[in-house]
Amino acid sequence: MQGTAQEFMTEWYLTEICHIADTGHAQVWKVRTQRGQEAALKVYRRADMGNEGPGLHLLERWQDRGAVEILALAQNAVLMGWLEGPTLGDIARNGAPDRAAEMLAETARRLHQGPPPSQAGLEPLEKTFAAMFDCQFASDCPAGLKQDMTRGMALARALLNGTELKHPLHGDLHHDNVIVTDAGLRVIDAKGYVGDPAFELANALRNPKGLEDLMRQPDHIERYLTLYADAMNAARARVAKWAAAKCTLSIFWRSGGTLSGDREADLLNLLLAVADQ
Repeated sequence: MQGTAQEFMTEWYLTEICHIADTGHAQVWKVRTQRGQEAALKVYRRADMGNEGPGLHLLERWQDRGAVEILALAQNAVLMGWLEGPTLGDIARNGAPDRAAEMLAETARRLHQGPPPSQAGLEPLEKTFAAMFDCQFASDCPAGLKQDMTRGMALARALLNGTELKHPLHGDLHHDNVIVTDAGLRVIDAKGYVGDPAFELANALRNPKGLEDLMRQPDHIERYLTLYADAMNAARARVAKWAAAKCTLSIFWRSGGTLSGDREADLLNLLLAVADQ
């Protein structure tokens, strides 16, 4: 049964501090728990948490590995520990991209240390990529981009078909989803996928936002690719291929299904070139 914000405030013995955000599909409040702890209450407009549900359940299973503290979960609401501090994206944008990348790699290594948690309720990567294989191209789509997207889709299909080891994955582990708090690095906004561990930091090569020129420097790609592969104990070549596949997927998502052009067309071309090495 769908609950309201006031019902959760009562049920979880919360007092409101202030309304923080309206994300479109949810409302967020900064609250205080009965024990005096500051927390974030997120209440979804629909009867459940939609595609955010799997990620929240995974974060709950990763409580001892650096995930944001999940204090309570309901069908359409979550109560999380309040996080203060800059993201790794902020650190990178403020002049320390190498340090931010090292901390991101450290975060990934910690999440995946020890036995993998339960895969129950998580989304297979095959499902995440499925719609992309029906991508359509508008008549004005540049020939080079169409060719690269076709290559990227073929690469993704081969990776998915060739995955033998499957683990729970954050699924969107990049700089702005890790916060540097007084208590250490804390991870937020997981997607909750199941798939190849080499996928986990694929999206990090497209981040952080605001440093687009840096992302396109070949030496940057090469250096961080090695760092991220080492963090996941994965083959460097496979991480490179997943980076190109994830860029292909993101371009498809932005297209709405029919592609004309995209701001990351040049980045896709670069990542495909690295994947071909």
